Amino acid sequence: MSDLLVIGSPAPGFTAAASDGKTYTLADVLTRAHVALVFYPGNNTPG
Repeated sequence: MSDLLVIGSPAPGFTAAASDGKTYTLADVLTRAHVALVFYPGNNTPG
C-alpha cells in the first residue's frame, strides 16, 4: 500500500492513461497548464 499524502503536500510524479487514448505524465502537463487532482478512494471498488 502507498503512503498517505499530507493535505497540501505536492503530488508525487505519475503517469496515467486518459480517455483520449494518450498517456500523460504530471510533470509534462504542469509545463502547459494548471492541474486539479481529485482522488476517489472508493472508485471502482466493491462496497
